Amino acid sequence: MGEMIRDAESFDPFAAIPGVESNQIEQWMQAIKVDAVSALEWKWKENWKVGPRVIQDSMWFYFIRGSGHGWIGNPKNVFRYGAGDLVLIPQGVEHFITQDAEADSHLCAVHFHAHVYGAINLLAMLEMPPLVHSTSQSPYGPASMRLVREFAVQGPAWRTVMNAEVMLVLFHILREEAAQCHARVTGPTLTELPRFLPVFEQIEARLGDVNFCVPDMARTVFLSEVQFRKLFRRVTGINPIRFVQRRRIEKSCVLLQTTENTIDAIAEECGFCDAPFFYRAFRKWIAMTPSQYRHSKRF
Repeated sequence: MGEMIRDAESFDPFAAIPGVESNQIEQWMQAIKVDAVSALEWKWKENWKVGPRVIQDSMWFYFIRGSGHGWIGNPKNVFRYGAGDLVLIPQGVEHFITQDAEADSHLCAVHFHAHVYGAINLLAMLEMPPLVHSTSQSPYGPASMRLVREFAVQGPAWRTVMNAEVMLVLFHILREEAAQCHARVTGPTLTELPRFLPVFEQIEARLGDVNFCVPDMARTVFLSEVQFRKLFRRVTGINPIRFVQRRRIEKSCVLLQTTENTIDAIAEECGFCDAPFFYRAFRKWIAMTPSQYRHSKRF
């Protein structure tokens, strides 16, 4: 028999997210759904910058080399980044990133969707930190480079692998940088989220169904349509029709970046009754046409 040389007491414990019970975090982690969209490697030219802009997915920049500054959400909250840093940007949040004068920046840009219960944006829900510093144990650099390779080569099960790599990075932040997070979901929303899980699962399963409607969702949780609309908006911050359309657009973004399917076929797969309506909705949410989005080199 060998001798066990370490037990639980010999390790540093993981920090807790302030104000959230560990069993609640465990429940949320099990309910996270990730869809990787793209991963590209860049060398920025002198005086290069991003924004101010708003994008309809979440993303991170991992800086292999370079330095600069930026802000996310509030122009007054400026931070500085350097080599080895991860800049984390939630979906729908205005941001600005630039590099120092004469800086030689080398970085990875990874775009993804990450939702809890298929509904609440993970980065915003837990106010994950905008800037994370790497240590020798951090997976940020290796995972970013593996994501770039997967997106370029598209080997067997590459989308599944990309989703797993994004999940690895997010889980590492939630466990190692928990003290910098702060849960925004409390009170009635926290109570109602698990109750609405069957609805969120139904939405994901029926995104391609053009006949899917609010009464279908309401029946799933045994509510009248009026009650359902009120509670759904309180839980998600958005009415159910716009929520479903947003999820359809998010799915179409993933398909545009990760498949060669025609735009009309993607529109149909995502539950849009006709291509012109899909084009209008896509442009409204993403501020470009599906074709422009498909051929854009995203940073």
